[in-house]
Amino acid sequence: MRKQKRTKKRNKILNKPLQPSRSHLPRGFTLMEVLVGGAIMLVLVLVVLSLYTGSNRISVDQQQFAALQHDVRSAMFFISRDVKSVGAGLPQPFAGYFLQGVNNDPNQSGASVQSDRLTILGNSDPLRLIIQSYAPASGSITLEPNEFDLYPYNANAYPADLLGYVDRAILILPNPDLDTTSGELGRITGVDLVANTITFNTINEPLPNTLAPGGAGPSYVGGTVHFVELKTYWLDVDGNYPGLTVGTNGYLGLPEVMYVSQWNSASGAYDHLALALNIEDLQFQYLGDLDDNQQLDDNNADTTIDINDFLNWDDNFTWTDTPAVVKGIRLVRILVLGKTENPYVSYSGAPPTELQYVYGKPVVADSPAGTQMDKRRRFFLESTAGIRNMSLNVYNIGTI
Repeated sequence: MRKQKRTKKRNKILNKPLQPSRSHLPRGFTLMEVLVGGAIMLVLVLVVLSLYTGSNRISVDQQQFAALQHDVRSAMFFISRDVKSVGAGLPQPFAGYFLQGVNNDPNQSGASVQSDRLTILGNSDPLRLIIQSYAPASGSITLEPNEFDLYPYNANAYPADLLGYVDRAILILPNPDLDTTSGELGRITGVDLVANTITFNTINEPLPNTLAPGGAGPSYVGGTVHFVELKTYWLDVDGNYPGLTVGTNGYLGLPEVMYVSQWNSASGAYDHLALALNIEDLQFQYLGDLDDNQQLDDNNADTTIDINDFLNWDDNFTWTDTPAVVKGIRLVRILVLGKTENPYVSYSGAPPTELQYVYGKPVVADSPAGTQMDKRRRFFLESTAGIRNMSLNVYNIGTI
């Protein structure tokens, strides 16, 4: 009987659903815990977002500064390359006419920055044809016999098109031994390899330092004909350069763009090639042996030749013979100042005074400093190019 009662009690216990103890019941978050956790998560999100925004701002600034450095360095490369080759392949007695600088471009006198211009004359390809007879402005030149045989620009190597002689720009110079200074620019229209003649159309564009067409026919006997490049480096400060039309011959009409304008004899106009954007200032200076004593001039009389001896280009030389001055120039100092397209976004507040020439325009040569800081980062590059290839003999046929 007792055993039967124990069995019934056991079965009752086994059949009774288990009730978890109060200590093991699942619990939810209290309102205070939810608020604290949410606040912590929000702080973490804000911190990560702030770090991302800051790094993104720095990345944007670094990218535009890297682009600026590329532009300034590209501009410097092309200018210095051409300065080094001023007058290469052209007769040395005419050296005073191969380079012309203009201080404070008068075409942009109303602009905030007064940049300089530099015009370069050089021989694009080796060509030195000796003249037998020529009447100035006649449009036809007779050369000494067999002159064309010395150069590959003939029908045997190239067709009579842009790869040969036709449509190429030429410089016609008189006999340098006769102490004449005329010069004529033309575009070849035809070549007769048998009769040794060249026909051309006159290009009515000014050459550096008053090298102008004209003179007497006998002065050109023994003179020379050369392929030639006529280039001008300049800066469009405000995007509204006088005499140019936006979209024509490469002109962009944008402010702070540096160009090289090169005469295109085929089209009969200048091609304005944009070399660099975001250029704030472009300046040129020169140093030479103007007194012809075989030494560089000590212009500040401190017995040391350094950058302080360089002179600013002046379109109105005080010397009586401008070509004689240019002939004595040995070094050209090139100064290019660029600034980022947009203000720096990673810099908050006003920059300190010691950074006024980092986030504001500094003095460049005789170009004054800016009046305020615009937070656009500057990059300045300076280089000195020696005119080392003046009248370089590129023909391997004797002296020129």
